[in-house]
Amino acid sequence: MRSLSVAVFFFCIAIALATQRESVCCREVSTSKITVPITGFMVHRARPPCVKAVIFFTSEGAICSHWREQWVMQKVTELRKLQASEKNRKMNSTTIAPQTTESASAKL
Repeated sequence: MRSLSVAVFFFCIAIALATQRESVCCREVSTSKITVPITGFMVHRARPPCVKAVIFFTSEGAICSHWREQWVMQKVTELRKLQASEKNRKMNSTTIAPQTTESASAKL
């Protein structure tokens, strides 16, 4: 039962983040480093009136950062590596039961 509660909790967070991500439009960007915990990010293309930016999602909301800033590029690289390792961890923890099949000679 606890597993179900945890799954529902993460599902709700994912939906909230997806909704937040779709509604963000950066009209200005910041060059200042972010000091609060970052929970996610997305690269936002320029679509007027929105400008090109890296949007970091934090505990305090979305922050539009200038995509050419060195610290922004480093943070994106770091977060992508974390995403990849998390994906690999999940794939490795999933077990698949082998299927048994009868060989053709056993049927004869």
